[in-house]
Amino acid sequence: MHTTGFQLFFSFALLSVLLPACTPQTLDQKTPVATAEMANRSKQSLDTLQTGRALYIAHCGRCHEHQLPASVSSEDWHIVAPGMAWNAGLNQGDERAVLAYLLAATSH
Repeated sequence: MHTTGFQLFFSFALLSVLLPACTPQTLDQKTPVATAEMANRSKQSLDTLQTGRALYIAHCGRCHEHQLPASVSSEDWHIVAPGMAWNAGLNQGDERAVLAYLLAATSH
């Protein structure tokens, strides 16, 4: 069977559309974005929550698999976050921002 240039082009075009749909979402895509609603509900600034989210994505998971915020209870985040922040070398302000984000995203 002889393949034409059009058939090859069509096959590659189809693959370029279908393959991205098969790839897993990145952590950035799966992790809830900090919103004004989350900030109002948690009584935290949106800037703090956005900083916490960025730190969470950048640092949490270097030593283990990332856990999405809602997969852990708020009570457990209060226990786990300080030790993990220390392991990641975060200062207290960054630790507070990460915990604020995790708690806001957990109750989302």
